[in-house]
Amino acid sequence: MPVWQDFNNKYSEKVSIISIAIDLQGHDKVDRYISGLNLNFPTLIDQKNITGNLYGFKAIPNGILINEKGYIVAKQLGNFDIRNIQTRNKLKKWIINDQEFSNKTDMTKFTNNTKESNQFFQKGMDSFQSGKIQEALCYWKEGIKVDPKNYIIRKQVWAIEHPDKFYSGEINYQWQKTQIELDGLDE
Repeated sequence: MPVWQDFNNKYSEKVSIISIAIDLQGHDKVDRYISGLNLNFPTLIDQKNITGNLYGFKAIPNGILINEKGYIVAKQLGNFDIRNIQTRNKLKKWIINDQEFSNKTDMTKFTNNTKESNQFFQKGMDSFQSGKIQEALCYWKEGIKVDPKNYIIRKQVWAIEHPDKFYSGEINYQWQKTQIELDGLDE
Protein backbone atom coordinates (compact mmCIF):
# COMPACT_ATOMS: atom_id res chain seq x y z
CA MET A 1 0.00 0.00 0.00
CA PRO A 2 2.79 2.52 0.67
CA VAL A 3 4.02 2.13 -2.92
CA TRP A 4 0.51 2.92 -4.16
CA GLN A 5 0.53 6.00 -1.94
CA ASP A 6 3.79 7.15 -3.55
CA PHE A 7 2.26 6.56 -6.98
CA ASN A 8 -0.88 8.43 -5.97
CA ASN A 9 1.19 11.38 -4.74
CA LYS A 10 2.78 11.69 -8.19
CA TYR A 11 -0.31 11.21 -10.36
CA SER A 12 -3.34 12.20 -8.28
CA GLU A 13 -4.18 15.12 -10.58
CA LYS A 14 -4.61 12.74 -13.52
CA VAL A 15 -5.98 9.58 -11.90
CA SER A 16 -7.80 8.46 -8.77
CA ILE A 17 -6.83 5.32 -6.93
CA ILE A 18 -9.30 3.22 -4.99
CA SER A 19 -8.09 0.06 -3.32
CA ILE A 20 -10.30 -2.85 -2.41
CA ALA A 21 -9.28 -5.14 0.42
CA ILE A 22 -10.81 -8.59 0.11
CA ASP A 23 -10.77 -9.64 3.73
CA LEU A 24 -13.34 -11.80 5.44
CA GLN A 25 -12.35 -10.51 8.84
CA GLY A 26 -13.69 -7.09 7.96
CA HIS A 27 -13.10 -3.51 8.96
CA ASP A 28 -11.29 -4.06 12.25
CA LYS A 29 -8.40 -6.02 10.76
CA VAL A 30 -8.10 -3.89 7.64
CA ASP A 31 -8.48 -0.57 9.47
CA ARG A 32 -5.82 -1.50 12.02
CA TYR A 33 -3.44 -2.43 9.22
CA ILE A 34 -3.95 0.64 7.02
CA SER A 35 -4.41 3.24 9.78
CA GLY A 36 -0.67 3.75 10.21
CA LEU A 37 0.03 4.00 6.49
CA ASN A 38 -1.23 7.60 6.03
CA LEU A 39 -3.04 6.79 2.81
CA ASN A 40 -4.95 9.58 1.09
CA PHE A 41 -6.95 7.32 -1.21
CA PRO A 42 -9.94 5.25 -0.12
CA THR A 43 -9.86 1.55 0.68
CA LEU A 44 -13.12 -0.31 0.29
CA ILE A 45 -13.59 -3.57 2.17
CA ASP A 46 -15.10 -6.55 0.40
CA GLN A 47 -15.93 -9.17 3.03
CA LYS A 48 -17.86 -11.41 0.65
CA ASN A 49 -15.61 -11.58 -2.43
CA ILE A 50 -18.20 -9.69 -4.45
CA THR A 51 -15.51 -8.09 -6.62
CA GLY A 52 -13.85 -11.46 -7.27
CA ASN A 53 -17.12 -12.91 -8.48
CA LEU A 54 -18.05 -9.79 -10.45
CA TYR A 55 -14.76 -9.40 -12.30
CA GLY A 56 -13.82 -13.07 -12.43
CA PHE A 57 -10.60 -13.18 -10.47
CA LYS A 58 -9.35 -15.53 -7.81
CA ALA A 59 -6.02 -13.94 -6.93
CA ILE A 60 -4.73 -10.52 -6.03
CA PRO A 61 -3.42 -7.94 -6.81
CA ASN A 62 -5.53 -6.94 -9.79
CA GLY A 63 -5.79 -3.71 -11.72
CA ILE A 64 -8.98 -2.43 -13.28
CA LEU A 65 -8.62 0.82 -15.21
CA ILE A 66 -11.74 2.92 -15.58
CA ASN A 67 -11.81 6.03 -17.74
CA GLU A 68 -13.42 9.36 -16.88
CA LYS A 69 -16.70 8.21 -18.46
CA GLY A 70 -16.87 5.20 -16.13
CA TYR A 71 -15.96 2.55 -18.70
CA ILE A 72 -13.51 -0.25 -17.97
CA VAL A 73 -10.77 0.27 -20.53
CA ALA A 74 -8.41 -2.44 -19.30
CA LYS A 75 -7.97 -4.97 -16.58
CA GLN A 76 -5.09 -7.09 -15.52
CA LEU A 77 -6.07 -10.03 -13.39
CA GLY A 78 -3.28 -11.22 -11.15
CA ASN A 79 0.23 -9.89 -10.76
CA PHE A 80 -0.81 -6.24 -11.01
CA ASP A 81 2.06 -5.27 -8.75
CA ILE A 82 3.09 -1.62 -8.82
CA ARG A 83 6.53 -2.65 -7.55
CA ASN A 84 7.05 -4.45 -10.87
CA ILE A 85 8.79 -1.96 -13.17
CA GLN A 86 6.92 -3.19 -16.29
CA THR A 87 3.54 -2.78 -14.62
CA ARG A 88 4.53 0.64 -13.27
CA ASN A 89 5.76 1.82 -16.68
CA LYS A 90 2.63 0.59 -18.50
CA LEU A 91 0.47 2.37 -15.95
CA LYS A 92 2.49 5.60 -16.26
CA LYS A 93 2.17 5.52 -20.06
CA TRP A 94 -1.57 4.98 -19.78
CA ILE A 95 -1.92 7.93 -17.40
CA ILE A 96 0.49 10.39 -19.02
CA ASN A 97 0.11 9.60 -22.71
CA ASP A 98 -3.33 8.00 -22.74
CA GLN A 99 -1.70 4.95 -24.32
CA GLU A 100 -3.35 1.58 -24.56
CA PHE A 101 -2.83 -0.60 -21.50
CA SER A 102 -2.65 -4.17 -22.72
CA ASN A 103 -5.04 -6.49 -20.94
CA LYS A 104 -3.46 -9.48 -19.31
CA THR A 105 -5.04 -12.46 -17.67
CA ASP A 106 -2.85 -15.12 -16.18
CA MET A 107 -3.19 -17.71 -13.43
CA THR A 108 -6.47 -16.23 -12.25
CA LYS A 109 -8.67 -17.71 -14.98
CA PHE A 110 -12.19 -18.19 -13.64
CA THR A 111 -13.42 -21.78 -14.15
CA ASN A 112 -16.30 -24.02 -13.09
CA ASN A 113 -14.03 -25.15 -10.25
CA THR A 114 -13.74 -21.51 -9.21
CA LYS A 115 -17.52 -21.24 -9.04
CA GLU A 116 -17.73 -24.39 -6.94
CA SER A 117 -14.91 -23.26 -4.64
CA ASN A 118 -16.64 -19.90 -4.22
CA GLN A 119 -19.73 -21.76 -3.00
CA PHE A 120 -17.54 -23.19 -0.23
CA PHE A 121 -16.24 -19.68 0.29
CA GLN A 122 -19.78 -18.41 0.89
CA LYS A 123 -20.66 -21.28 3.24
CA GLY A 124 -17.48 -20.54 5.16
CA MET A 125 -18.35 -16.86 5.28
CA ASP A 126 -21.74 -17.67 6.78
CA SER A 127 -20.05 -19.84 9.42
CA PHE A 128 -17.42 -17.18 10.08
CA GLN A 129 -20.04 -14.49 10.63
CA SER A 130 -21.79 -16.82 13.09
CA GLY A 131 -18.56 -17.12 15.06
CA LYS A 132 -17.87 -20.69 13.91
CA ILE A 133 -14.26 -20.12 12.87
CA GLN A 134 -13.18 -23.78 12.68
CA GLU A 135 -16.23 -24.70 10.62
CA ALA A 136 -15.48 -21.78 8.30
CA LEU A 137 -11.89 -22.93 7.89
CA CYS A 138 -13.12 -26.42 6.98
CA TYR A 139 -15.39 -25.02 4.25
CA TRP A 140 -12.62 -22.81 2.89
CA LYS A 141 -10.14 -25.68 2.84
CA GLU A 142 -12.70 -27.72 0.89
CA GLY A 143 -12.90 -24.80 -1.54
CA ILE A 144 -9.12 -24.88 -1.90
CA LYS A 145 -9.24 -28.62 -2.65
CA VAL A 146 -11.71 -27.95 -5.47
CA ASP A 147 -9.65 -25.05 -6.89
CA PRO A 148 -6.11 -25.04 -5.46
CA LYS A 149 -5.26 -21.81 -7.27
CA ASN A 150 -8.06 -19.81 -5.68
CA TYR A 151 -5.72 -17.49 -3.82
CA ILE A 152 -8.55 -15.34 -2.48
CA ILE A 153 -9.74 -18.24 -0.32
CA ARG A 154 -6.22 -19.47 0.39
CA LYS A 155 -5.14 -16.06 1.70
CA GLN A 156 -8.17 -15.82 3.96
CA VAL A 157 -7.21 -19.14 5.56
CA TRP A 158 -3.61 -17.99 5.93
CA ALA A 159 -4.71 -14.67 7.45
CA ILE A 160 -6.73 -16.46 10.13
CA GLU A 161 -4.13 -19.14 10.84
CA HIS A 162 -1.10 -16.80 10.60
CA PRO A 163 -2.30 -13.25 11.35
CA ASP A 164 1.26 -12.11 12.06
CA LYS A 165 2.06 -12.53 8.34
CA PHE A 166 -0.76 -10.16 7.33
CA TYR A 167 -1.66 -7.70 10.06
CA SER A 168 1.54 -6.73 11.86
CA GLY A 169 3.89 -4.51 9.95
CA GLU A 170 4.31 -5.21 6.27
CA ILE A 171 2.49 -8.09 4.64
CA ASN A 172 4.97 -10.96 4.33
CA TYR A 173 4.85 -11.76 0.61
CA GLN A 174 7.94 -13.95 0.81
CA TRP A 175 6.20 -16.18 3.35
CA GLN A 176 3.19 -16.46 1.00
CA LYS A 177 5.45 -17.33 -1.92
CA THR A 178 7.09 -20.05 0.18
CA GLN A 179 3.67 -21.50 1.07
CA ILE A 180 2.74 -21.59 -2.62
CA GLU A 181 6.01 -23.36 -3.45
CA LEU A 182 5.50 -25.85 -0.60
CA ASP A 183 2.05 -26.65 -1.98
CA GLY A 184 3.55 -27.14 -5.46
CA LEU A 185 1.53 -24.28 -6.95
CA ASP A 186 4.35 -22.08 -8.22
CA GLU A 187 4.31 -21.58 -11.95
